[in-house]
Amino acid sequence: MSSKLLFLFAILLSFQFGTAQEKNKYNPYGQPKKWKKEEERLKKLREAAKSDLKIWERTDYRDTEQYEADGYRANFTPNSSKRAPKDFIALVSSNKGDKYSMLDLLIEYRGACETQMTVKTTSIMYTNPIVQKFLETRDINDLPVLGMLEAMKKGLQDQCDDLESIRFTLGPIYVPPKDGRGENQKVVYNGHMNQNTGWQLTKGFDDAVADFVLKMYIAPDLTSKLAIKYEGACNPNQKFHIAPVFSNNTERYGYQKEETLVGYENVATRAITQAVLECPTIETIEFTLEYLPEPMFVREDKAGVIRASKANNWALDVSDFGYFRSEGPTITDYSDVITLLEKREFPFIDRYSDFFKLFYEDFMDAYGTTCRGNLKNATKISIHAFESRYNSKGYKVSEYEIGEPQVSYVETAYLRRYQRYAHYNKGTVLYNIFKGFFSGNQANGVDAILFRIRGSQYIKKYINNNCDGEELKGLYNYMQELATEIN
Repeated sequence: MSSKLLFLFAILLSFQFGTAQEKNKYNPYGQPKKWKKEEERLKKLREAAKSDLKIWERTDYRDTEQYEADGYRANFTPNSSKRAPKDFIALVSSNKGDKYSMLDLLIEYRGACETQMTVKTTSIMYTNPIVQKFLETRDINDLPVLGMLEAMKKGLQDQCDDLESIRFTLGPIYVPPKDGRGENQKVVYNGHMNQNTGWQLTKGFDDAVADFVLKMYIAPDLTSKLAIKYEGACNPNQKFHIAPVFSNNTERYGYQKEETLVGYENVATRAITQAVLECPTIETIEFTLEYLPEPMFVREDKAGVIRASKANNWALDVSDFGYFRSEGPTITDYSDVITLLEKREFPFIDRYSDFFKLFYEDFMDAYGTTCRGNLKNATKISIHAFESRYNSKGYKVSEYEIGEPQVSYVETAYLRRYQRYAHYNKGTVLYNIFKGFFSGNQANGVDAILFRIRGSQYIKKYINNNCDGEELKGLYNYMQELATEIN
């Protein structure tokens, strides 16, 4: 019985298989014409389905969408990068043909859809014939960009449903001076096209989009790792943060911190140019620093930021900061020290110790001479002036006393400190002087000499027989307090 059932099942199966073969109307082997016709129909369906996809949704990087205006064709292609799945590439050429050349003007966009998008020209040589008339007139109508932008706009509108504004940057074109002297002239044109103004090209950028997001990256230059990364709204009082960036751990571990503000200032200057271009309503900018260079300090009651303002023509203001110096003759002048001593605010005495010792000796000389009556248990000292001669290696070869010794008085309680400082200053100040000469920079040596002469003159003028003044006495006492903090 079971064998009969199996035999019947096999007959039914073969019958169904044969029937299925007959029902397949589009067997390419049995009916090739009907199969080909069906394939064409399916191809049209696939093409129709593809046309509903945005360009960045296409999986084949060879797919292209073209948009034409005034004979110019803008080509839109997908971006093959998986890291930026919504990005695409748009390119339009001044050449109305299918092939591009090095003499063509090209306008390009790379990125994703935004409400406000910026299209730019690729590099342009100043010798290119297509830009010669524009370089003379600086009139954008002397370039074929209007038709090119129209083709680009049609494509961006089709691909980006929320598009409201297009910004256009041409250049920079670097034009050398005609006489061959000086720096190259940088020629740039910036314009915008907005939906609410009928997409007419207007010179300059504007804030056409209320919720425009500024995406700015000011990359490091060759001498620094400092950069700015910012993404956010445009604000009348804008703030940016400057910090080092690294591409790998080797750069991170080998990083040497800045010793001056130069790196910060370079980044800030470039950021101002870009920020003001992107956000015309900015009035002031503050730059915060990732770290403060070691030789610097933030002045009292200051925020420690670099400032710039439209009212001051965007010049950088770094007055929040001061520099520590180990060599007195190159720090500042005695007037600054006296001001701090009067306020009883002499910060960072350890860092200013060399300079303080020099000031201490010169002040004690002038004070003891002019205000001898203020001294308790004074000791007379004689100050001799010598003319010393040194060879090229810095060794003294001769020394002669010049003129009569100068007589001054020092309180006996401070005599040993005064003598110790004077002896120390003799070596350090001479070092500062002769280091300038030995390094081939005579200006430094002369500055070191003049610094002390002018400083002593200022102290004498400040005292000016005002020995009974409470401010002068308070300064003298505070100076003695500070001196106990250093060796």
